[in-house]
Amino acid sequence: MKYTIILIFILALIIRFAFFPGNVYFAYDQARDSYFAEDILNGDIRLIGPPSAASDKLFPGPLSLYIYSFIYFIFGQDPSFLSAFFRIYNALGVLLVFLIGSKLFDKRVGVISSLLFAVSYEQSQYSLFMSHQPLAVLPMLLLYLGLVIFLFEKKAGGLLLISLGLGLAIQFHFVYGLMIPIALVLLFINKSKIPRLNIRYTIFCTIVFLLTISTYIVAEFKFGFRMLKAIISGNSSFAFHIDKALYSANRFIHDTYLADYQSTFFILVIVLVVFAYYIWRPEIKRKALFLLIWFGSGILPYLLFGTTSYYYSAAASVSLLLFFSFLVIKTYLRNVVVGAILFLSVLGNNLFLIKTQNPNGPNKDIVIQHGMLLAKEKEVLDYIYQESGGKSFAVRALTIPLNVNTTWSYLFEWFGEEKYSYLPVWSEKPAEGFPGNLPYFIDRSRLPETQFVIIEPTVGIPEHDRKKFFNEEGYFAELVEERSFGTIIVQKRSKI
Repeated sequence: MKYTIILIFILALIIRFAFFPGNVYFAYDQARDSYFAEDILNGDIRLIGPPSAASDKLFPGPLSLYIYSFIYFIFGQDPSFLSAFFRIYNALGVLLVFLIGSKLFDKRVGVISSLLFAVSYEQSQYSLFMSHQPLAVLPMLLLYLGLVIFLFEKKAGGLLLISLGLGLAIQFHFVYGLMIPIALVLLFINKSKIPRLNIRYTIFCTIVFLLTISTYIVAEFKFGFRMLKAIISGNSSFAFHIDKALYSANRFIHDTYLADYQSTFFILVIVLVVFAYYIWRPEIKRKALFLLIWFGSGILPYLLFGTTSYYYSAAASVSLLLFFSFLVIKTYLRNVVVGAILFLSVLGNNLFLIKTQNPNGPNKDIVIQHGMLLAKEKEVLDYIYQESGGKSFAVRALTIPLNVNTTWSYLFEWFGEEKYSYLPVWSEKPAEGFPGNLPYFIDRSRLPETQFVIIEPTVGIPEHDRKKFFNEEGYFAELVEERSFGTIIVQKRSKI
């Protein structure tokens, strides 16, 4: 069995490293966090993680940034190494899924579910996105492994895994605080199966949990409880978002079972009916209910917050993989052909999505600027430096966020200066408060003769901002040549 799991882990690595390094995604968030990691290496002690899109007062924990700083310290500034870490990290989930499946059902379910995790399109997408949210996958699996050990094996040791997994998941994103009531619900439902705990061990597990979220506690005292105030004020306009919950549930089905949104709702209904059937079966009731609540916990953030972002439900779809693996084994024992068809159809669905989507990096449900790939960005810089002929040149970019040069500043400082030994000037004053160290000129009359304009994918940039940008460029420099590098456009311009 050990060698089987090793082989499945190797398969998971092959899946996640397919198309590498061509599909390494590097946009504003990744550049910003890379600068934060450099700051840590220079002695900055951070108590909060990167800013949240939900609010300027909500922040995850800083652990992800310390991980980044360690990777950059060991391997240098190349984001490809950080991307490689994310892929290996996610593949380790194979072992945890095997343990959960084996302990909740048997080793056959453990093997099938770990194999499905290895080829999971959703998990491969998590491994392509370098951000703090995907790092919650392993802690969430650790949490559910702890719950299985605690509630189904009746072993007190599971409580330590619950405390560690829950705390680390919250450290990587505050939204996983929702797992606290979910865990309490599971404990209440299974209260008669809870093992005896001594006080010293319970206190120890509580301390472990508090240590993993200690940065939140310290930051709240230091910054005047701004997160708590933001959460409380946000609840004043609370509403359920049924449409977003259904959207996320359908996406789970699409990315796991069948990549056809015209059929996903029908399959979702079938899945829920099968769940209900087994919940009424006394011999499997607790396990089926456990997996259904696990699945529901992944939909909860969308129901409460109305977001559609892909990454607020790390590992929730594993509940579907486990349940499906259980059904495949039962079906296979009764009818080999039907069992094999079920398994191969889901396997094929995931491989199809991986083949068609992963060459382009994270999908459009994860990132706004689809196609901001490091390989293409390096081609952009090579083109710019080669066209400049070794002379000084100026650069400006149409970016998200607007007027922020963080992404290109990092790329020029790392790749451009390392390869060509000099830096350009930025042709305007970039927005304040964002990382980036490129020199800039406010007076465009001082700019070099050769100038370049980089146009990122413009999804999310208002039309009037685009028109203003190009009108300004047309006033100061005339277009010489335009080249496309995937979804990124570069204009070579000459000073008027």
